[in-house]
Amino acid sequence: MFSGNFSEKDKQEISIDVVDANSMSIIVRYMRLGLIDLAELSLPTIGELAIAANFLQITELIKQIEYCLELQLSKCNWLEIMAIAENASYKSLEQRCAAYGLYDFKLMKAEFIESINKLVWYLSHTHLNSETELQVFKFGVDWIIKHDKSADALLLILGCLDVYRLKEEELKDMKILVKHFQHCLAEKVIDCLYTLATDCRIICCGKMNERKKMLCEMYTERIYMETFNLVNNSKKRQLKFKPCVAVWSRDPDPDMLDAKPHYLYTINNMNEFEPWLEVTEMCLWGWKFVAWGITKIVIVCGERRKGTGFFWKGVKIYDALKKEWIEHGVELPIRRHGGVAIVDDSLYIIGGVGGYRVVLDTAIVYDLKQRNYRKIAKFPDAIQSPAVCVYNRKVYASSHKNIYRYEDDEVQDKWVIALETDIRLSCMVSYKGYIYCTQSYFNDLYRFRPNVDTRLQRITSFDISPSTMCLFGNKLLAFESTDATQLAKVNIEEYDEDSEDRSPKLLWSRDNSPFIINDVAGSCAVVDSAPPLATEISDYVQRRLEDYHDCYSK
Repeated sequence: MFSGNFSEKDKQEISIDVVDANSMSIIVRYMRLGLIDLAELSLPTIGELAIAANFLQITELIKQIEYCLELQLSKCNWLEIMAIAENASYKSLEQRCAAYGLYDFKLMKAEFIESINKLVWYLSHTHLNSETELQVFKFGVDWIIKHDKSADALLLILGCLDVYRLKEEELKDMKILVKHFQHCLAEKVIDCLYTLATDCRIICCGKMNERKKMLCEMYTERIYMETFNLVNNSKKRQLKFKPCVAVWSRDPDPDMLDAKPHYLYTINNMNEFEPWLEVTEMCLWGWKFVAWGITKIVIVCGERRKGTGFFWKGVKIYDALKKEWIEHGVELPIRRHGGVAIVDDSLYIIGGVGGYRVVLDTAIVYDLKQRNYRKIAKFPDAIQSPAVCVYNRKVYASSHKNIYRYEDDEVQDKWVIALETDIRLSCMVSYKGYIYCTQSYFNDLYRFRPNVDTRLQRITSFDISPSTMCLFGNKLLAFESTDATQLAKVNIEEYDEDSEDRSPKLLWSRDNSPFIINDVAGSCAVVDSAPPLATEISDYVQRRLEDYHDCYSK
Protein backbone atom coordinates (compact mmCIF):
# COMPACT_ATOMS: atom_id res chain seq x y z
CA MET A 1 0.00 0.00 0.00
CA PHE A 2 2.77 2.44 0.91
CA SER A 3 5.52 1.26 -1.43
CA GLY A 4 3.57 0.15 -4.49
CA ASN A 5 1.59 2.03 -7.12
CA PHE A 6 -1.37 2.85 -4.84
CA SER A 7 -2.94 6.25 -4.18
CA GLU A 8 -2.15 5.89 -0.45
CA LYS A 9 1.58 6.07 -1.25
CA ASP A 10 1.66 9.87 -1.37
CA LYS A 11 -0.92 10.56 1.38
CA GLN A 12 -0.03 11.66 4.89
CA GLU A 13 -3.28 10.33 6.33
CA ILE A 14 -5.45 7.43 5.14
CA SER A 15 -8.78 5.98 6.27
CA ILE A 16 -9.51 2.22 6.35
CA ASP A 17 -13.17 1.78 7.27
CA VAL A 18 -13.10 -2.04 7.47
CA VAL A 19 -10.36 -2.18 10.13
CA ASP A 20 -10.97 -0.80 13.63
CA ALA A 21 -8.24 1.01 15.56
CA ASN A 22 -7.59 -1.78 18.07
CA SER A 23 -7.16 -4.41 15.36
CA MET A 24 -4.88 -2.08 13.39
CA SER A 25 -2.64 -1.54 16.42
CA ILE A 26 -2.38 -5.32 16.91
CA ILE A 27 -1.53 -5.77 13.24
CA VAL A 28 1.17 -3.05 13.40
CA ARG A 29 2.64 -4.79 16.44
CA TYR A 30 2.54 -8.09 14.53
CA MET A 31 4.31 -6.45 11.56
CA ARG A 32 7.08 -5.19 13.86
CA LEU A 33 7.60 -8.35 15.94
CA GLY A 34 6.55 -11.05 13.47
CA LEU A 35 4.40 -12.83 16.08
CA ILE A 36 1.52 -12.27 18.45
CA ASP A 37 0.02 -14.23 21.37
CA LEU A 38 -3.60 -14.66 20.29
CA ALA A 39 -4.40 -16.70 23.42
CA GLU A 40 -4.36 -13.45 25.40
CA LEU A 41 -7.16 -11.94 23.29
CA SER A 42 -10.92 -12.42 23.75
CA LEU A 43 -12.99 -14.09 21.03
CA PRO A 44 -14.70 -10.81 19.98
CA THR A 45 -11.26 -9.18 19.62
CA ILE A 46 -9.99 -12.11 17.57
CA GLY A 47 -13.16 -11.83 15.47
CA GLU A 48 -12.39 -8.21 14.59
CA LEU A 49 -8.75 -9.09 13.98
CA ALA A 50 -9.76 -11.95 11.67
CA ILE A 51 -11.80 -9.56 9.50
CA ALA A 52 -8.91 -7.08 9.38
CA ALA A 53 -6.30 -9.73 8.52
CA ASN A 54 -8.48 -11.06 5.73
CA PHE A 55 -9.12 -7.56 4.34
CA LEU A 56 -5.42 -6.71 4.40
CA GLN A 57 -4.53 -10.21 3.06
CA ILE A 58 -1.92 -10.96 5.75
CA THR A 59 -1.65 -14.68 4.96
CA GLU A 60 0.52 -15.82 7.85
CA LEU A 61 -1.63 -14.00 10.42
CA ILE A 62 -4.77 -15.55 8.89
CA LYS A 63 -3.23 -19.03 9.32
CA GLN A 64 -2.31 -18.24 12.92
CA ILE A 65 -5.83 -16.97 13.70
CA GLU A 66 -7.46 -20.06 12.14
CA TYR A 67 -5.15 -22.37 14.08
CA CYS A 68 -5.79 -20.54 17.36
CA LEU A 69 -9.57 -20.53 16.91
CA GLU A 70 -9.65 -24.23 16.04
CA LEU A 71 -7.68 -25.03 19.20
CA GLN A 72 -10.23 -23.09 21.25
CA LEU A 73 -13.24 -24.92 19.79
CA SER A 74 -15.54 -26.23 22.53
CA LYS A 75 -19.18 -27.19 22.96
CA CYS A 76 -19.96 -23.79 24.48
CA ASN A 77 -18.31 -21.56 21.83
CA TRP A 78 -18.44 -23.39 18.49
CA LEU A 79 -21.34 -21.28 17.23
CA GLU A 80 -19.51 -18.07 18.18
CA ILE A 81 -16.32 -19.20 16.42
CA MET A 82 -18.40 -20.32 13.44
CA ALA A 83 -19.89 -16.79 13.22
CA ILE A 84 -16.37 -15.29 13.40
CA ALA A 85 -15.25 -17.59 10.56
CA GLU A 86 -18.29 -16.64 8.47
CA ASN A 87 -17.74 -12.90 8.95
CA ALA A 88 -14.05 -13.20 8.08
CA SER A 89 -14.68 -15.56 5.11
CA TYR A 90 -12.64 -18.39 6.66
CA LYS A 91 -14.61 -21.11 4.89
CA SER A 92 -12.53 -24.10 5.98
CA LEU A 93 -12.73 -23.04 9.64
CA GLU A 94 -16.45 -22.41 9.30
CA GLN A 95 -16.95 -25.96 8.02
CA ARG A 96 -14.85 -27.44 10.81
CA CYS A 97 -16.97 -25.56 13.37
CA ALA A 98 -20.17 -26.87 11.77
CA ALA A 99 -18.75 -30.41 11.79
CA TYR A 100 -17.79 -30.03 15.46
CA GLY A 101 -21.29 -29.00 16.51
CA LEU A 102 -23.28 -31.33 14.26
CA TYR A 103 -21.14 -34.45 14.67
CA ASP A 104 -20.77 -34.13 18.48
CA PHE A 105 -24.49 -33.65 19.09
CA LYS A 106 -24.44 -35.98 22.12
CA LEU A 107 -22.15 -33.55 23.97
CA MET A 108 -24.12 -30.39 23.21
CA LYS A 109 -26.44 -28.55 25.60
CA ALA A 110 -29.43 -26.31 24.91
CA GLU A 111 -27.99 -23.34 26.83
CA PHE A 112 -25.19 -22.97 24.29
CA ILE A 113 -27.66 -21.91 21.56
CA GLU A 114 -28.92 -18.35 21.96
CA SER A 115 -31.54 -17.83 19.24
CA ILE A 116 -34.37 -19.88 17.84
CA ASN A 117 -33.04 -19.32 14.32
CA LYS A 118 -29.76 -21.02 15.26
CA LEU A 119 -31.69 -23.78 17.02
CA VAL A 120 -33.77 -24.47 13.91
CA TRP A 121 -30.67 -24.50 11.69
CA TYR A 122 -29.00 -26.92 14.09
CA LEU A 123 -31.80 -29.39 14.80
CA SER A 124 -33.10 -29.49 11.22
CA HIS A 125 -29.67 -29.98 9.65
CA THR A 126 -29.57 -33.10 7.48
CA HIS A 127 -26.13 -34.02 8.85
CA LEU A 128 -26.97 -33.87 12.55
CA ASN A 129 -25.43 -36.92 14.23
CA SER A 130 -28.42 -38.08 16.28
CA GLU A 131 -29.03 -41.72 17.09
CA THR A 132 -32.80 -41.11 17.33
CA GLU A 133 -35.20 -38.26 16.64
CA LEU A 134 -36.34 -38.50 20.26
CA GLN A 135 -32.91 -37.16 21.29
CA VAL A 136 -33.40 -34.18 18.94
CA PHE A 137 -36.89 -33.51 20.31
CA LYS A 138 -35.65 -33.66 23.93
CA PHE A 139 -32.94 -31.13 23.06
CA GLY A 140 -35.56 -28.80 21.56
CA VAL A 141 -37.94 -29.12 24.53
CA ASP A 142 -35.05 -28.44 26.90
CA TRP A 143 -34.20 -25.28 24.92
CA ILE A 144 -37.83 -24.07 25.08
CA ILE A 145 -37.97 -24.58 28.86
CA LYS A 146 -34.58 -22.95 29.54
CA HIS A 147 -35.43 -19.93 27.39
CA ASP A 148 -38.98 -19.71 28.76
CA LYS A 149 -40.67 -19.91 25.37
CA SER A 150 -44.30 -20.73 24.65
CA ALA A 151 -45.77 -23.96 23.28
CA ASP A 152 -45.79 -22.40 19.79
CA ALA A 153 -42.08 -23.24 19.54
CA LEU A 154 -42.88 -26.96 19.87
CA LEU A 155 -44.24 -27.03 16.33
CA LEU A 156 -40.90 -25.64 15.13
CA ILE A 157 -39.08 -28.46 16.93
CA LEU A 158 -41.41 -31.04 15.37
CA GLY A 159 -40.69 -29.53 11.95
CA CYS A 160 -36.95 -30.07 12.51
CA LEU A 161 -37.38 -33.84 12.93
CA ASP A 162 -36.96 -36.57 10.34
CA VAL A 163 -40.51 -37.81 10.92
CA TYR A 164 -39.91 -40.99 8.90
CA ARG A 165 -37.42 -42.20 11.56
CA LEU A 166 -39.89 -41.88 14.42
CA LYS A 167 -40.97 -45.11 16.13
CA GLU A 168 -43.98 -45.85 18.29
CA GLU A 169 -41.95 -45.95 21.53
CA GLU A 170 -40.28 -42.62 20.73
CA LEU A 171 -43.64 -40.93 20.13
CA LYS A 172 -44.91 -42.35 23.39
CA ASP A 173 -42.00 -40.69 25.21
CA MET A 174 -42.59 -37.46 23.28
CA LYS A 175 -46.19 -37.38 24.53
CA ILE A 176 -44.87 -37.51 28.10
CA LEU A 177 -42.35 -34.73 27.41
CA VAL A 178 -45.04 -32.25 26.33
CA LYS A 179 -47.53 -33.02 29.10
CA HIS A 180 -46.91 -29.71 30.89
CA PHE A 181 -47.74 -27.91 27.59
CA GLN A 182 -51.35 -29.05 27.97
CA HIS A 183 -53.90 -28.73 25.17
CA CYS A 184 -51.45 -27.17 22.71
CA LEU A 185 -51.54 -27.93 18.99
CA ALA A 186 -48.16 -29.70 19.09
CA GLU A 187 -49.47 -32.15 21.70
CA LYS A 188 -52.37 -33.11 19.41
CA VAL A 189 -50.03 -33.49 16.42
CA ILE A 190 -47.77 -35.84 18.39
CA ASP A 191 -50.80 -37.84 19.49
CA CYS A 192 -51.95 -38.11 15.86
CA LEU A 193 -48.47 -39.34 14.80
CA TYR A 194 -48.53 -41.86 17.66
CA THR A 195 -51.88 -43.24 16.49
CA LEU A 196 -50.54 -43.56 12.95
CA ALA A 197 -47.33 -45.28 14.09
CA THR A 198 -49.27 -47.68 16.32
CA ASP A 199 -51.66 -48.57 13.51
CA CYS A 200 -49.20 -48.72 10.57
CA ARG A 201 -45.70 -49.07 12.14
CA ILE A 202 -44.45 -46.49 9.61
CA ILE A 203 -45.34 -42.81 9.15
CA CYS A 204 -45.91 -41.53 5.62
CA CYS A 205 -48.37 -39.43 3.64
CA GLY A 206 -49.79 -42.50 1.89
CA LYS A 207 -50.80 -44.11 5.18
CA MET A 208 -52.29 -40.81 6.34
CA ASN A 209 -54.39 -40.50 3.18
CA GLU A 210 -55.72 -44.02 3.67
CA ARG A 211 -56.81 -43.16 7.23
CA LYS A 212 -57.86 -39.56 6.66
CA LYS A 213 -61.51 -40.06 7.64
CA MET A 214 -60.63 -41.92 10.83
CA LEU A 215 -57.95 -39.41 11.86
CA CYS A 216 -60.20 -36.40 11.17
CA GLU A 217 -62.92 -37.92 13.34
CA MET A 218 -60.42 -38.53 16.15
CA TYR A 219 -58.58 -35.20 16.02
CA THR A 220 -60.44 -32.73 13.75
CA GLU A 221 -59.51 -31.81 10.19
CA ARG A 222 -57.26 -28.95 11.30
CA ILE A 223 -55.03 -31.26 13.32
CA TYR A 224 -54.99 -33.78 10.48
CA MET A 225 -53.86 -31.13 7.98
CA GLU A 226 -51.22 -29.80 10.38
CA THR A 227 -49.86 -33.32 10.83
CA PHE A 228 -50.05 -34.08 7.10
CA ASN A 229 -48.10 -30.89 6.23
CA LEU A 230 -45.50 -31.76 8.85
CA VAL A 231 -45.01 -35.26 7.40
CA ASN A 232 -45.14 -34.12 3.78
CA ASN A 233 -42.43 -31.49 4.32
CA SER A 234 -40.16 -33.57 6.55
CA LYS A 235 -36.52 -33.79 5.41
CA LYS A 236 -34.50 -36.97 5.91
CA ARG A 237 -31.17 -37.11 7.73
CA GLN A 238 -28.34 -37.67 5.26
CA LEU A 239 -25.23 -38.19 7.38
CA LYS A 240 -23.23 -41.02 5.80
CA PHE A 241 -20.70 -43.11 7.67
CA LYS A 242 -17.74 -44.96 6.22
CA PRO A 243 -17.25 -48.34 7.95
CA CYS A 244 -13.63 -49.43 8.15
CA VAL A 245 -11.88 -52.61 9.23
CA ALA A 246 -8.27 -53.74 9.19
CA VAL A 247 -7.30 -56.57 6.83
CA TRP A 248 -4.20 -58.65 6.17
CA SER A 249 -2.97 -59.85 2.82
CA ARG A 250 -3.51 -63.58 2.92
CA ASP A 251 -0.34 -65.59 3.50
CA PRO A 252 0.07 -69.34 4.03
CA ASP A 253 2.46 -68.61 6.91
CA PRO A 254 0.52 -66.83 9.73
CA ASP A 255 3.80 -65.62 11.24
CA MET A 256 4.39 -63.52 8.12
CA LEU A 257 1.07 -61.66 8.30
CA ASP A 258 2.59 -58.78 10.25
CA ALA A 259 5.19 -58.27 7.52
CA LYS A 260 2.51 -57.23 5.00
CA PRO A 261 1.23 -53.64 4.60
CA HIS A 262 -1.70 -52.81 6.87
CA TYR A 263 -4.84 -51.34 5.29
CA LEU A 264 -8.26 -50.24 6.39
CA TYR A 265 -10.95 -51.45 4.01
CA THR A 266 -14.42 -50.00 3.63
CA ILE A 267 -17.71 -50.63 1.82
CA ASN A 268 -18.51 -48.46 -1.19
CA ASN A 269 -21.95 -47.41 -2.44
CA MET A 270 -22.25 -50.69 -4.35
CA ASN A 271 -21.75 -52.67 -1.12
CA GLU A 272 -18.35 -53.81 -2.40
CA PHE A 273 -15.31 -54.23 -0.16
CA GLU A 274 -12.41 -51.98 -1.19
CA PRO A 275 -9.18 -50.50 0.27
CA TRP A 276 -9.52 -47.06 1.83
CA LEU A 277 -6.46 -46.18 3.89
CA GLU A 278 -2.93 -47.53 4.44
CA VAL A 279 -2.63 -47.00 8.18
CA THR A 280 1.11 -47.37 8.68
CA GLU A 281 4.32 -48.14 6.86
CA MET A 282 5.60 -49.99 9.93
CA CYS A 283 5.42 -53.78 10.24
CA LEU A 284 3.43 -54.00 13.46
CA TRP A 285 2.06 -57.02 15.28
CA GLY A 286 -0.88 -56.53 17.64
CA TRP A 287 -1.68 -52.89 16.79
CA LYS A 288 -5.12 -51.44 17.59
CA PHE A 289 -7.27 -48.65 16.24
CA VAL A 290 -10.41 -46.94 17.54
CA ALA A 291 -12.63 -44.03 16.47
CA TRP A 292 -12.21 -40.70 18.27
CA GLY A 293 -15.56 -39.05 17.74
CA ILE A 294 -16.78 -39.76 14.22
CA THR A 295 -14.05 -38.00 12.21
CA LYS A 296 -10.78 -39.29 13.67
CA ILE A 297 -9.05 -42.67 13.99
CA VAL A 298 -6.46 -43.31 16.72
CA ILE A 299 -3.79 -46.01 16.30
CA VAL A 300 -1.75 -47.36 19.23
CA CYS A 301 0.20 -50.40 20.46
CA GLY A 302 2.15 -52.98 18.51
CA GLU A 303 5.43 -54.88 18.27
CA ARG A 304 7.70 -54.36 15.28
CA ARG A 305 7.45 -57.86 13.82
CA LYS A 306 6.30 -60.72 15.99
CA GLY A 307 8.75 -61.83 18.66
CA THR A 308 11.40 -59.12 18.09
CA GLY A 309 10.79 -57.35 21.41
CA PHE A 310 10.90 -53.94 19.74
CA PHE A 311 7.66 -52.10 20.50
CA TRP A 312 6.10 -49.01 19.02
CA LYS A 313 5.28 -46.57 21.86
CA GLY A 314 3.68 -43.72 19.93
CA VAL A 315 0.18 -42.55 18.97
CA LYS A 316 -0.97 -41.76 15.42
CA ILE A 317 -4.22 -40.00 14.57
CA TYR A 318 -5.87 -39.81 11.16
CA ASP A 319 -8.20 -36.84 10.63
CA ALA A 320 -10.72 -38.05 8.05
CA LEU A 321 -11.98 -34.52 7.34
CA LYS A 322 -8.55 -32.99 6.76
CA LYS A 323 -7.20 -36.20 5.18
CA GLU A 324 -3.99 -35.96 7.20
CA TRP A 325 -2.00 -37.87 9.81
CA ILE A 326 -0.91 -36.44 13.16
CA GLU A 327 1.76 -38.23 15.21
CA HIS A 328 2.20 -37.71 18.94
CA GLY A 329 5.79 -37.99 20.09
CA VAL A 330 5.02 -39.85 23.31
CA GLU A 331 6.53 -42.86 25.06
CA LEU A 332 3.66 -45.11 26.16
CA PRO A 333 4.35 -48.31 28.14
CA ILE A 334 5.22 -51.16 25.76
CA ARG A 335 2.20 -53.21 24.78
CA ARG A 336 0.55 -55.15 21.98
CA HIS A 337 -2.92 -56.73 21.71
CA GLY A 338 -4.39 -54.30 24.26
CA GLY A 339 -8.08 -53.46 24.52
CA VAL A 340 -8.87 -49.84 23.59
CA ALA A 341 -11.77 -47.42 24.00
CA ILE A 342 -12.23 -43.63 24.02
CA VAL A 343 -14.42 -41.53 26.33
CA ASP A 344 -14.41 -37.85 25.30
CA ASP A 345 -10.65 -37.16 24.89
CA SER A 346 -9.42 -40.03 27.09
CA LEU A 347 -7.98 -43.15 25.44
CA TYR A 348 -8.18 -46.26 27.65
CA ILE A 349 -5.68 -49.06 26.96
CA ILE A 350 -6.32 -52.26 28.93
CA GLY A 351 -4.44 -55.55 29.23
CA GLY A 352 -2.46 -56.93 26.30
CA VAL A 353 1.03 -58.39 26.04
CA GLY A 354 4.21 -56.61 27.13
CA GLY A 355 7.92 -57.40 27.01
CA TYR A 356 9.08 -61.02 27.18
CA ARG A 357 5.53 -62.03 26.14
CA VAL A 358 4.13 -61.30 29.59
CA VAL A 359 0.33 -61.04 29.55
CA LEU A 360 -0.66 -57.80 31.30
CA ASP A 361 -3.31 -56.78 33.82
CA THR A 362 -2.28 -53.12 33.75
CA ALA A 363 -4.29 -50.25 32.27
CA ILE A 364 -3.57 -46.63 31.38
CA VAL A 365 -5.51 -43.57 30.25
CA TYR A 366 -3.93 -41.35 27.59
CA ASP A 367 -5.20 -37.77 27.24
CA LEU A 368 -5.43 -37.12 23.51
CA LYS A 369 -5.52 -33.34 24.00
CA GLN A 370 -2.85 -32.93 26.70
CA ARG A 371 -0.71 -35.76 25.24
CA ASN A 372 0.15 -37.43 28.53
CA TYR A 373 -0.92 -40.61 30.29
CA ARG A 374 -1.62 -41.93 33.77
CA LYS A 375 -1.93 -45.38 35.25
CA ILE A 376 -5.32 -46.55 36.54
CA ALA A 377 -6.48 -49.51 38.65
CA LYS A 378 -5.25 -52.90 37.49
CA PHE A 379 -7.72 -55.04 35.55
CA PRO A 380 -8.94 -58.09 37.54
CA ASP A 381 -7.43 -60.51 34.98
CA ALA A 382 -4.22 -60.59 32.99
CA ILE A 383 -5.66 -60.88 29.49
CA GLN A 384 -4.68 -60.52 25.83
CA SER A 385 -7.06 -58.67 23.50
CA PRO A 386 -9.91 -58.01 25.94
CA ALA A 387 -13.23 -56.94 24.41
CA VAL A 388 -13.79 -53.29 25.35
CA CYS A 389 -16.57 -50.78 24.67
CA VAL A 390 -18.11 -47.57 26.02
CA TYR A 391 -21.68 -47.39 27.32
CA ASN A 392 -23.09 -44.15 28.78
CA ARG A 393 -19.54 -42.76 28.98
CA LYS A 394 -18.35 -45.70 31.08
CA VAL A 395 -15.72 -48.20 29.95
CA TYR A 396 -16.69 -51.89 29.96
CA ALA A 397 -14.12 -54.67 29.48
CA SER A 398 -14.49 -58.45 29.30
CA SER A 399 -12.17 -60.76 31.24
CA HIS A 400 -11.87 -64.53 30.89
CA LYS A 401 -15.28 -64.92 32.56
CA ASN A 402 -16.90 -61.66 33.68
CA ILE A 403 -17.60 -58.22 32.23
CA TYR A 404 -16.26 -55.32 34.31
CA ARG A 405 -17.00 -51.59 34.43
CA TYR A 406 -14.42 -48.97 35.31
CA GLU A 407 -15.45 -46.64 38.15
CA ASP A 408 -13.59 -43.55 39.34
CA ASP A 409 -15.10 -41.47 42.16
CA GLU A 410 -12.00 -39.22 42.46
CA VAL A 411 -11.15 -40.92 45.77
CA GLN A 412 -10.55 -44.44 44.46
CA ASP A 413 -10.75 -46.01 41.04
CA LYS A 414 -11.65 -49.66 40.55
CA TRP A 415 -13.12 -52.29 38.25
CA VAL A 416 -16.52 -53.60 39.36
CA ILE A 417 -18.41 -56.61 37.98
CA ALA A 418 -21.09 -55.44 35.53
CA LEU A 419 -22.19 -58.94 34.47
CA GLU A 420 -21.14 -62.46 35.37
CA THR A 421 -20.57 -64.75 32.39
CA ASP A 422 -19.14 -68.20 31.78
CA ILE A 423 -17.65 -67.39 28.36
CA ARG A 424 -14.84 -65.16 27.15
CA LEU A 425 -16.11 -62.51 24.77
CA SER A 426 -14.11 -61.31 21.78
CA CYS A 427 -16.09 -58.19 20.83
CA MET A 428 -18.50 -55.77 22.55
CA VAL A 429 -20.39 -52.84 20.99
CA SER A 430 -22.81 -50.39 22.64
CA TYR A 431 -25.99 -50.22 20.56
CA LYS A 432 -29.50 -48.87 21.33
CA GLY A 433 -29.51 -49.27 25.09
CA TYR A 434 -27.68 -52.62 25.10
CA ILE A 435 -24.14 -53.94 24.90
CA TYR A 436 -23.95 -56.50 22.08
CA CYS A 437 -21.34 -59.25 22.36
CA THR A 438 -19.78 -62.04 20.30
CA GLN A 439 -17.40 -64.90 21.03
CA SER A 440 -14.44 -65.89 18.87
CA TYR A 441 -15.35 -69.48 17.97
CA PHE A 442 -19.15 -69.26 17.77
CA ASN A 443 -21.59 -67.49 15.46
CA ASP A 444 -24.01 -66.30 18.15
CA LEU A 445 -24.86 -62.67 18.92
CA TYR A 446 -25.62 -61.84 22.57
CA ARG A 447 -26.67 -58.70 24.40
CA PHE A 448 -27.40 -57.31 27.88
CA ARG A 449 -28.57 -54.07 29.48
CA PRO A 450 -26.06 -52.72 31.99
CA ASN A 451 -27.47 -52.30 35.50
CA VAL A 452 -30.60 -54.21 34.44
CA ASP A 453 -29.84 -57.70 33.09
CA THR A 454 -28.04 -60.37 35.09
CA ARG A 455 -27.14 -62.64 32.18
CA LEU A 456 -26.42 -62.54 28.46
CA GLN A 457 -29.35 -62.96 26.10
CA ARG A 458 -28.81 -64.76 22.79
CA ILE A 459 -30.40 -62.77 19.93
CA THR A 460 -29.43 -64.39 16.64
CA SER A 461 -26.48 -65.93 14.82
CA PHE A 462 -24.24 -64.95 11.91
CA ASP A 463 -23.11 -67.04 8.94
CA ILE A 464 -19.49 -67.08 10.23
CA SER A 465 -18.10 -66.19 13.63
CA PRO A 466 -17.50 -62.39 13.55
CA SER A 467 -13.89 -61.24 13.73
CA THR A 468 -15.03 -57.77 14.79
CA MET A 469 -18.14 -55.57 14.87
CA CYS A 470 -18.81 -51.84 14.71
CA LEU A 471 -21.74 -49.44 14.93
CA PHE A 472 -22.69 -48.20 11.46
CA GLY A 473 -25.25 -45.40 11.75
CA ASN A 474 -28.25 -47.11 13.36
CA LYS A 475 -27.09 -50.64 12.56
CA LEU A 476 -24.42 -53.13 13.54
CA LEU A 477 -21.90 -54.40 11.01
CA ALA A 478 -20.14 -57.73 11.53
CA PHE A 479 -16.93 -58.46 9.61
CA GLU A 480 -16.24 -62.17 9.28
CA SER A 481 -13.53 -64.35 7.76
CA THR A 482 -12.45 -67.97 8.00
CA ASP A 483 -8.98 -69.05 9.11
CA ALA A 484 -6.09 -67.90 6.92
CA THR A 485 -4.86 -71.44 6.32
CA GLN A 486 -8.15 -72.44 4.66
CA LEU A 487 -9.74 -71.24 1.45
CA ALA A 488 -10.54 -67.91 3.06
CA LYS A 489 -14.11 -66.65 2.96
CA VAL A 490 -14.93 -63.06 3.94
CA ASN A 491 -18.44 -61.85 4.81
CA ILE A 492 -19.98 -58.57 5.85
CA GLU A 493 -23.32 -58.88 7.62
CA GLU A 494 -25.67 -56.17 8.87
CA TYR A 495 -27.84 -56.44 11.97
CA ASP A 496 -30.75 -54.03 12.43
CA GLU A 497 -32.48 -54.06 15.81
CA ASP A 498 -35.63 -52.60 14.22
CA SER A 499 -35.99 -55.35 11.59
CA GLU A 500 -39.00 -57.63 12.04
CA ASP A 501 -37.18 -60.98 12.22
CA ARG A 502 -33.90 -59.63 13.70
CA SER A 503 -31.91 -61.77 11.30
CA PRO A 504 -28.56 -60.49 9.97
CA LYS A 505 -28.52 -59.40 6.34
CA LEU A 506 -25.59 -60.44 4.15
CA LEU A 507 -24.16 -57.33 2.45
CA TRP A 508 -21.06 -58.77 0.80
CA SER A 509 -19.30 -62.12 0.53
CA ARG A 510 -16.25 -63.51 -1.23
CA ASP A 511 -14.83 -67.01 -1.37
CA ASN A 512 -11.10 -67.68 -1.70
CA SER A 513 -10.40 -64.10 -0.68
CA PRO A 514 -6.86 -62.69 -1.15
CA PHE A 515 -7.14 -61.06 2.27
CA ILE A 516 -8.58 -61.88 5.69
CA ILE A 517 -10.02 -59.73 8.48
CA ASN A 518 -7.50 -58.62 11.09
CA ASP A 519 -9.39 -59.84 14.17
CA VAL A 520 -6.99 -58.03 16.53
CA ALA A 521 -6.96 -54.45 15.20
CA GLY A 522 -10.71 -53.77 15.45
CA SER A 523 -13.21 -51.80 13.35
CA CYS A 524 -15.15 -48.54 13.46
CA ALA A 525 -17.18 -46.12 11.34
CA VAL A 526 -16.22 -42.51 10.56
CA VAL A 527 -17.44 -39.56 8.52
CA ASP A 528 -14.89 -38.27 6.01
CA SER A 529 -16.72 -35.25 4.58
CA ALA A 530 -17.68 -31.90 6.09
CA PRO A 531 -21.39 -31.02 6.43
CA PRO A 532 -22.91 -28.43 4.09
CA LEU A 533 -23.10 -24.98 5.67
CA ALA A 534 -26.28 -23.88 3.95
CA THR A 535 -29.14 -26.36 4.11
CA GLU A 536 -32.68 -25.51 3.15
CA ILE A 537 -35.23 -25.76 5.91
CA SER A 538 -38.59 -27.23 4.96
CA ASP A 539 -41.51 -25.05 3.84
CA TYR A 540 -43.36 -26.13 6.98
CA VAL A 541 -40.57 -24.89 9.26
CA GLN A 542 -40.17 -21.68 7.24
CA ARG A 543 -43.87 -20.84 7.63
CA ARG A 544 -43.86 -21.70 11.33
CA LEU A 545 -40.71 -19.62 11.89
CA GLU A 546 -42.32 -16.60 10.21
CA ASP A 547 -45.48 -17.03 12.31
CA TYR A 548 -43.35 -17.36 15.44
CA HIS A 549 -41.43 -14.12 14.78
CA ASP A 550 -44.61 -12.26 13.79
CA CYS A 551 -46.24 -13.32 17.05
CA TYR A 552 -43.32 -12.17 19.22
CA SER A 553 -42.77 -8.94 17.28
CA LYS A 554 -46.30 -7.86 18.18
